[in-house]
Amino acid sequence: MKKRLLPSMSRFELQILIAIFLTSVVPFAISLYYIPQIVEERTALSMHEQVRDQLEGTAVLYKEFFDAKKQAFGARTDALARDPVLVHATVEGTAADVEARIRQIVEDNRDVRSVAVSSPDGIAIARVDGPPDRQGPDLAPKAFRHPIGVGDVPWMEVTFVLPARYVSAQEEAAEIAHLYDASTKASVIFQTEQTIEYALRVLTVLVFALIVGYVMARRVTRRVARLAWATQRVAQGDFEFDLPIRGNDEITQLTARFNSMIREVKESRDRIVYLEKVSGWQEFARRLAHEIKNPLTPIQLAIQELRRRVPEGVPEMKTFVEDVAGMVEEEIAALTRLVDEFSQFARLPEVQTEDVELKEFVDDFLAAYNRFEPEAEVTVEMPSEPVRAAIDRVLMRRVMANLVENAIQAAGAGKAKVWIRVKARAGDGVEIRVADNGPGVGEENAARIFDPYFTTKNEGTGLGLAIVKKIVLQHGGTIALARAAEGGAEMVINLPGAKAAMARSPTMG
Repeated sequence: MKKRLLPSMSRFELQILIAIFLTSVVPFAISLYYIPQIVEERTALSMHEQVRDQLEGTAVLYKEFFDAKKQAFGARTDALARDPVLVHATVEGTAADVEARIRQIVEDNRDVRSVAVSSPDGIAIARVDGPPDRQGPDLAPKAFRHPIGVGDVPWMEVTFVLPARYVSAQEEAAEIAHLYDASTKASVIFQTEQTIEYALRVLTVLVFALIVGYVMARRVTRRVARLAWATQRVAQGDFEFDLPIRGNDEITQLTARFNSMIREVKESRDRIVYLEKVSGWQEFARRLAHEIKNPLTPIQLAIQELRRRVPEGVPEMKTFVEDVAGMVEEEIAALTRLVDEFSQFARLPEVQTEDVELKEFVDDFLAAYNRFEPEAEVTVEMPSEPVRAAIDRVLMRRVMANLVENAIQAAGAGKAKVWIRVKARAGDGVEIRVADNGPGVGEENAARIFDPYFTTKNEGTGLGLAIVKKIVLQHGGTIALARAAEGGAEMVINLPGAKAAMARSPTMG
């Protein structure tokens, strides 16, 4: 199998990349949309300026051309007004002489449309128009007036013509230059608006991307900060909390594992605390058993000696001594049983586990106790497939015996019904439940039933469930009280499976 050269991308990394993408790539994509338009507008504006300069130059050229023509027409008018023949005709000749001369002038100057002579007071003397080809609409007229001679003399008006296309071209060039200049100004305004719009949109997208990126990053950093806060609480010895699990990435997995670690640490701490407490009670039980056991033998011997020394001839004395000795022996027997229980509690052996199939174990356990008949009716519920666990057969049999006997005492001998339910838990674990049809355990006593020397029975030392819990804890398991579906109490034992248990130390304590 080929090794992967690069690790696959995690969900956490993907979230960071998305946040970076939103804050950088999205504004860049907006820029890619707007920048070509702005560059195009800027290039067009530079071209517009060149075209505008050319148009304005053309208009200036036409203007200079017309100015030159105007000066030329004025100069020619001045020259014609000083014509000697015309001056003589206007001073000494007749109107016919004037007309003849101006007709000659019109014929000699092909760009003259008409020539008119009028008296100083404005009365027409003579007028001659050029041929029809000088009267068309495609020619533009330009009239100039000048006095003929000096003083109070007649005036001459000469109308020149030039192609009208020059005039219209000049006017169109001026108008186009004006319009182009207006268009250029509008383009500048449009470009400015485009730049502002681009800046606003990029800013809006950037702010939005930053907000989204912040929210996404905050979701991650908040969970990391929560883990840091939880670590501090654990360091202070607080295990009574669970971190909320949200999302579906590596931080979520880390949070789930952290919660699992807290539960395991709490269970381990509680287990150690309980085992230490039970160890203290075991030492107390050992000393108490020793202190109680020491005087029992002398008392027993004293009772025997008292019986032996009763006189044979005094039956009343013998009866009295027998009665007293019987009562003392009963109390000695009770103390002996108590000492035995204390001794057993003080001398609990270490757990020695082995891989055991639980159906076989339960069958052997019930057979050893004759299925607790006739005191109880015991029902076993097992899965069809084998369930294995690493247990100490002897000590776990003692656990089961204590639980079943407690159930019988709670429900009443002959009326008790007990259910033993075994099933495999998810992963590598085993659950054993022992339920009964008794009255159950009151809420006020539920928290104390596993404490040594706590009992609700008239007779009993309160060591049974303490021994049960210690053995279960030494197996690496847990035991808890629940309400049975049948109405009574139910003890729920959770043990590690065979693989997990065998991985632990063979002796648990």
